[in-house]
Amino acid sequence: MPRTIPFAVSARRRTRTGWQRWQGSWWQIAQCGLGAGIAWMLAQALWNQPYPVFACVAVVVCLGVQNNQRLRRVGELGVGVTIGVLLGSLFVHFVGRGPLQITLIVTSAMLVARFLDSGILLVNQAALQACFIVAYPPQQGSGGAARWLDAMTGVVVALAIAALLPPDPRRELRGRAKAYAGQLADLLEDSADALRAGDAAKAQEVLTRARGSQTELDGWAQSLNAGQEVHRLSPLRRSGRSELAQQKKLLAGMDRATRNVRVALRRVETALRYDEAMPDSLAEALESLAASVRAVGEPPYPGETVPPSVGGLQELAVTLGPRTLGAESLSATVVVAQLRSTVVDLLQAQGVSAADAHRLLPR
Repeated sequence: MPRTIPFAVSARRRTRTGWQRWQGSWWQIAQCGLGAGIAWMLAQALWNQPYPVFACVAVVVCLGVQNNQRLRRVGELGVGVTIGVLLGSLFVHFVGRGPLQITLIVTSAMLVARFLDSGILLVNQAALQACFIVAYPPQQGSGGAARWLDAMTGVVVALAIAALLPPDPRRELRGRAKAYAGQLADLLEDSADALRAGDAAKAQEVLTRARGSQTELDGWAQSLNAGQEVHRLSPLRRSGRSELAQQKKLLAGMDRATRNVRVALRRVETALRYDEAMPDSLAEALESLAASVRAVGEPPYPGETVPPSVGGLQELAVTLGPRTLGAESLSATVVVAQLRSTVVDLLQAQGVSAADAHRLLPR
């Protein structure tokens, strides 16, 4: 029977991942709340709107919780919101409401937005906001023009917040790095468990998860690009260039290491499926690698100069010889080779030269 991850372990991992997501998003969430309140007050003061709902909607839709290309996204969504509200207001004024009007306004809004820009966000928001305008009657004493002014107010507030108060990109990058390191460490630990138990089904499940990890790496890369954009455009976020460079190097090393780990996990699954001999020392090596990966980004312990991840990888590297680990079968030898490459990639990602990393490996 295939083994499943214990509920306590799964719950702990989910809690850790959720906490890391919260740490990476609290500033954006606070900006959405603050922006909605400011937009509400401005729309009431400027346009005498008692309930300027569309001002708040525009802020929240434009800002969101993602950092990726935030200024461009705010611009796209802002244009989409204003197009949708404007066209919807015009349609309601001249042709009224109904299913035919909804069909016409959605089609028209999407055609206009698509003509202006290729962004999917712009097109979708234009159609969505037009639907809101047609579906919901205006407040008593206000017309379509007032709702368009509300939306414009929200867009301006969102643009100001995105440009002047961007979140510190380094915080999200640290969270991304720590979350991905934890995910990769989980894969290595679960593979070690499968190897010890001779559980081919669990090894297959771990391999499937490893193949799906590229999405997290891509998200990390997008956050890095967004951080570099913020660093260039925002006067408040000009510091931290060296940390962004380190993150870029770490991401590249993690990407290469992940590719090697996938090959190793595939060989573990193949060996278990065909009952090939695999020494217990490989499971220990996988667990040691998992501990070092999980420690990526942690500072050196008091009195030491080497970060714990680098120290752990260096200690592991000197043991990664086929004879040392008793790797006699083809699968075992392949796993050792991939672990060697993984350790070198991770050491280089953390500032160790390629020559020094290779020098640690047994010949």
